[in-house]
Amino acid sequence: MSLALEQCTIVVKNGLKRVKKVLENYLLKLYEYNSKIKHTGYYLKPVHIVTRWREGIKRTYYYYGRYWWRLEYRGKRGKTSLIRWVYVGREKPKDLPEPPRNPLEGLRFYVVGDDVYMPCSMFRKFKWVFEGLEVLCVEGCEEPSPQPDR
Repeated sequence: MSLALEQCTIVVKNGLKRVKKVLENYLLKLYEYNSKIKHTGYYLKPVHIVTRWREGIKRTYYYYGRYWWRLEYRGKRGKTSLIRWVYVGREKPKDLPEPPRNPLEGLRFYVVGDDVYMPCSMFRKFKWVFEGLEVLCVEGCEEPSPQPDR
């Protein structure tokens, strides 16, 4: 789903801190998993981050999922090892064990400051992450304010 196509958009005030807190617990499991598969040269990263400037405002887009990378050794320059990260894709390479489940897999949003902007449908799917935070309608919301269940 593109973040720009849906008409209904909400903002979660200071939502980025909450997302990072949820991700923090998962990262411990992911570090352990990546240590186990290190010998294969593959690594799993849980988020893809893109920064864009739009109308003079910096927007940082976050896409949570499974992003597989392979590490290539490119020799040495003095005492420094030269490596290159090669993007493999979103599908798990064969012969690797199943990774831990990313609780944020599928979450997509952009951030201005610490405020999280996303389509209402995305918020409904991940509202458990934002429980207790202030949620405001930016445009096109049918309900007055899509507050999470308390």
